[in-house]
Formats: sequence, structure tokens, C-alpha cells
Amino acid sequence: MKNIKNYISLGKKIVCILLAGALLLLLGACGGDQATQSGDVTVKSSADASADATQTAQGDLQKQGGDLFIAMPEGITSLDPLAATNEDLINLLTLIYDPAIRIDGSGKPQASVIESWEVDESGSVYTFHIRQNVVFVSGDETIPLTADDVIYSAQKVGELTGTQFPVTDGTTPEPQPTDVPEEGDSGESGDTPSASPSPSSSASASASPSSSESGSADPSASATIDIPQTNRYTQYNSLVSGFEKIDDHTIKLTMTKPGMEALYFMAFPVQCEGQNNVGSGPYKISSFDAETEMELNVNESWWGTKPNITRIVAKATTGNSAKLDAVSTSILDFVTTDVLYSGKYKLANKTQVIDYMTNYYDCIVPNLGNFKLEDTNVRQAISYAIDRREIISTVLLNHAVPANLPISPDFYAYDTKYTQDDDLKTARQLLQEAGYRTDEIQEGSELSLTLIVPNDRDMSYRMEAAKMIKKQLGRVGIVATIEELEAVDYYARLQNRDFELAFCSFYLDDNPSLGFLFNSDGSANYGGVNNQEITDAITAVENAFTEDAVESAYSELQRILVERVPQIGLYFRMNSAVCNETLTNINGMHQNDVFYHINEWYYEKAY
Repeated sequence: MKNIKNYISLGKKIVCILLAGALLLLLGACGGDQATQSGDVTVKSSADASADATQTAQGDLQKQGGDLFIAMPEGITSLDPLAATNEDLINLLTLIYDPAIRIDGSGKPQASVIESWEVDESGSVYTFHIRQNVVFVSGDETIPLTADDVIYSAQKVGELTGTQFPVTDGTTPEPQPTDVPEEGDSGESGDTPSASPSPSSSASASASPSSSESGSADPSASATIDIPQTNRYTQYNSLVSGFEKIDDHTIKLTMTKPGMEALYFMAFPVQCEGQNNVGSGPYKISSFDAETEMELNVNESWWGTKPNITRIVAKATTGNSAKLDAVSTSILDFVTTDVLYSGKYKLANKTQVIDYMTNYYDCIVPNLGNFKLEDTNVRQAISYAIDRREIISTVLLNHAVPANLPISPDFYAYDTKYTQDDDLKTARQLLQEAGYRTDEIQEGSELSLTLIVPNDRDMSYRMEAAKMIKKQLGRVGIVATIEELEAVDYYARLQNRDFELAFCSFYLDDNPSLGFLFNSDGSANYGGVNNQEITDAITAVENAFTEDAVESAYSELQRILVERVPQIGLYFRMNSAVCNETLTNINGMHQNDVFYHINEWYYEKAY
């Protein structure tokens, strides 16, 4: 039934085109078919005018709006975007709430409610300028969005860690700060960045959205995330020194250190003070039943380019199986999934499958306290021996992008010259230099290593990837043994560094600060990395605040990581969107923001 309105509207347009064409042809019979020129003005014949009118009308038919049916989780208890952890709900709420600053698919901060900003010479004081024409929409009422709303929304992020940010306002008394973290106090028992000098010891792989059917995020239940979790909006709370309201459309944010953390902190959704479930995004809520559906209609007061799709209906549908069945039977038009077999849902003349990057990163962590793995040559040899593309194509069915480092190849400051492919010749040479034989004929010791892997039913692909790695290491003479462990035992072994190699998965941030992985006190430094050169490079990245400085610092960090190999990266995983084949211009999708360019989507009809 959901497409009936589209077809009725379409029928009306076709009738209009036919009537317009008949009228133009009639006029053409009376006026002749010759084109004449008067000066620089060309007068077209009626036949030419008819052709142009028909072409324009057909273009409108081919680029349609209409209704979009998507999924939402069942039994939603809150529409607070700060509390959402289910990926479908996170994506749904991006249609309603605009972020203060939007992070694009390359991890780069972009204008949103805040249209521009400047940073002072210290790199720690940012001045943000809020768009003049942004309003919240509540029913038929519009409420101007001001600096007070942005600061209110920031305070809501602070409340998640029991923190109230100091605010200076020249027109009102200054509120007294409460529970502001002291120097070195994270405000979250070590799970958020320390106030000085940087968030390098933070568990930067913060609470990941749940996209699997189980939705579990407990490390004891799933080893996907092997470190304590925090809300993804709060990780920079302890770096916020305070706000100053300059006027209704200008605020100043002071941080405790230089860097770009201020921009990523400001990626929170802007909420209306004193109003619940009221946003300034491209769509507004028309109706909502937590057990059945939510209906959204275009926000006619939105500051951006109006969407082509005028109505979105989110149906309560939980779990990959249910969502994929719904889209394959045309109940839904668009769903996201993390299943590796999503390609089989690409159906001719019905559905398409579009993959997009996630922040899930898999790697091999070497125990640097092990006498075999403390040799850099050995770690480099392992990295060169692994054929990441073979693993991706065979095990992950092409749902990943190879990465030898914990920095996404899509990241805007990624330096491509440090991308590493497999090279068996180099791997053998490095092993021989380390004193190991690479075949049965050569002299030297046999290199044998044990790889621990978590036994996780929802992530069973990891065991298959480990088997592939074992086979690949054998090509250069390394004898690998796989030890599959229950999640609790696996996690304990990591914490106690009771392993040689560990297959690990992390959920990284849009701003890839890597101190939690490689600093000596990092919460996920399972391999025992203790290298001042690496620490200094990470600090340089975290303190950079101009684009040139950021790119230069990341390039240097990548160089050092490739040389020192404290970790052997494998790939970043990809999820999939399965959607109506006629949905067109779906660009810029990335995890937690698949509707990034929803205003550019449309249904294409061919005639």
C-alpha cells in the first residue's frame, strides 16, 4: 500500500504531460514550424517547445520523492539521542536532530548548526558561530535555535559524567561549577580522557552502537570490544575547561590543551532547552508508537536543502533476519546490516546493496614481553606475510578494507605511502635476519607462535580469519597454533599478558587518538608497548590543531608505527545497506550517520 500514493501522483503527471503535448501540437499547426530570429533572441517552433516541455516533465518523473520505509528497534523507551546505542535508532535520530558540528565519512569536522569557527594561537580556545536561520520545530510552532540551546546540549553531555561545565555569560550571573574534574581526574573512573595533557590513556574505543542481533556490549559476553566502555559523546568531557556565551549566535569554548578535540566534542546533537523530542533536523516527528512505527515528515523550516523524500516511516523491526526479510519483500525500502552474506539480498529489479565503512578494526596484538616477539624483524615479517586481501575476499566476503594500522584508509589525514601489502620475499628475509629458517632446508630455528582467538558465536568469522592467517604464516616457515578461548578466559589472558599473539577487535573513534592502544598506561595496551618515540608521535597528533599540522603529525605517526610494528593491523570492517533498487544518489554513508546526505536521495523512475 505504501507506494499507491506515488503511482496516483505519477498517473496525474502523465495525464498532464499528454494534455500539454496535445495543446502544443495544436498551437504548432496554427503557427507553423519555422524558427525565426530577432536580434539575439531565438523564437523556437512549437515542436521544439513541446519537446523541451516533455523532456523537463520526464526529468521530474525520473527524479521523485515519495515515502521511505526504514527500520527502528522495537520497544524504544527514549528518544534522547545521547542515550541511543542501537545503530538503527542512532541513524533514525540523525533525521530529527542536527549536530552542532557534523563529522563526515572521512572523519573531518564539517559545518552544521555551527556554520564556522576559529581557533586562537594557543590551539585551545575555539569561537563558534551559529547559523542565524536555524529553528526547532514542535508541531506547527518554530523556536529559534540560539547559543543557549547549544550550551544546554553540551551540559547534557557533561551530565553523563556528573560534570557541569562552567559558563560565562555577560548578561546573567555565572553558574557555579559542580563536580568539575580535578587535574588528572577523568570523571569516569579512568574510562574518559585525563585532563592533562591529553586523552591518550582514554578507552577511545568507546561504547559502540549495537548493530548485531544480540546487541550485547558486555566484554564478558562478547569480545568485540575488549576495553571498558564509555558513552561516545563523553570522552572529551574532562578536556572542557568552560564555555563563554558571546551573544545569541556566538560561543567560545576553552579546552585544557591544544588540539582538535573541541571539534569532535561539539559533534553532539543539539536539543531544545525545555522541550522533549524536538529537533532542528531535516525531518520532524508527526506520530510515534514505540511498539509499531514512527512517522516523519519533511521539516519545511530546515535550514538546508529540502529533501526530495517527503515522508519517512520507521517500522519496528529488530534483528538482521527480520530486517532483511522485510526489505526483500518490499515491506521496507532501506535497512542496514552487519551480516557478511548481505550480497545475496541484491535482487534484480528489486534491491541493491551498498557497503559503507565502520569503525570496527581487527588486528593481531603481539606480546612485546615475549622473547620471540620483542624482535622488530619478527613482527615486521608477520605483517608482510599476511595477505589481508585474501582474508577479506575469502572470509569476509569483501566486507572490509585492508589496513595495516589502526587508522582508517578513509581518514582524511591518512598517508597512503604507509599502506603495506603482503610481501613474502621481504617476510622471509626479515625472518632469516632474526635467525629463523623459512623452510625445512635452511639452517636456523623454527619460529612457532600461538594465536589466541575469542570464541564468539556472533563473530565466528574471526576464527576463520585466524585459520587463514595460520596458513599464510606457514608460507614463510612460521608454525602457528590457534587457541580458541571463551570470552572471559580470553579477556583475562589479555589483561595478564598471558599470550604470544592475540586476535583483537576494537571500535575506534572518528578522531583516531591511539594513546589507549600504545601509551604505556593505555587501557588497551595489551601488548605492553613502552616506546617514547611512539608516545611523542601520539602526543603530537593530539596537540595539532591546523589541518596541515594534523596531516603532518599523522604521517609521522604512521611512519613510526610501520617501522616499530607494535600491532599488526588487518582491516576495517564494512556494513551494508540493502535498499530499494530505485533509490538513487545515496552518498556519504558511514557508521552512525547513514542518512548523511538524505536530502539528496530520490527514487528514480525510468520511462
